[in-house]
Amino acid sequence: RSAQLLDSVESMLADVDKVSEERTGLITVATVPSAACYFMPDVIRRFQSRYSRVRIKLIDSSAGNVIDAVARSQADFGICFAGNLSSEIEFFPLVEDVYVAACRRDHPLAQKSQLTWQAFFQQDYISLDKTSGNRNLLDRLLGDIIPERPSVCETRHVTTMLGMVEAGIGIAAVPAMSMPTSEHTLLTPLPLVAPEVKRTVGLIRRRGRIQSYIAAELEKQITEQYRRT
Repeated sequence: RSAQLLDSVESMLADVDKVSEERTGLITVATVPSAACYFMPDVIRRFQSRYSRVRIKLIDSSAGNVIDAVARSQADFGICFAGNLSSEIEFFPLVEDVYVAACRRDHPLAQKSQLTWQAFFQQDYISLDKTSGNRNLLDRLLGDIIPERPSVCETRHVTTMLGMVEAGIGIAAVPAMSMPTSEHTLLTPLPLVAPEVKRTVGLIRRRGRIQSYIAAELEKQITEQYRRT
């Protein structure tokens, strides 16, 4: 009897696996680029090992565009940081991300244990333009700190800033999750303090939206893998 029961359970699980393998469809995820690099490669790899016939489309863009894509239902859900979210958008926090100074390993500051924002603004630094959600967040939280000099270069995206840092143009304040791995030969992060500035990165969804089965499964995997404890 127990052998029959075991065979029945194994058969049922095999059927579930078969259904998973045969699922098809497209999931569209809007995400800020730093979160795309931090979250999505491992998530997609694991998800497609189970749902090999499901395609995932990433809209990697600015925070404003990510929120807009979710609000207009151009994306099933999004990954973004908290702030300036309308009442029609639900936010589910995943991780806390702190801002650091990205600098070359051969930069004079690279051996320091930390750097104040006041000292940061005394360096040759690269900034983001005012269309950036990161720039708006930093302007709001660093309102009392007046830079002693303007930036030497201004860009729209963090990835471009990091390229400028690699080229030796200056240092840049970036979210820690946007930094390359610790094995990177050129760049290293330096904690920024006084104050320590954080952003909360999470999953966003249009309120009341009914998700497809596969989109809900991808949401579930992301939240289970990264949700704050």
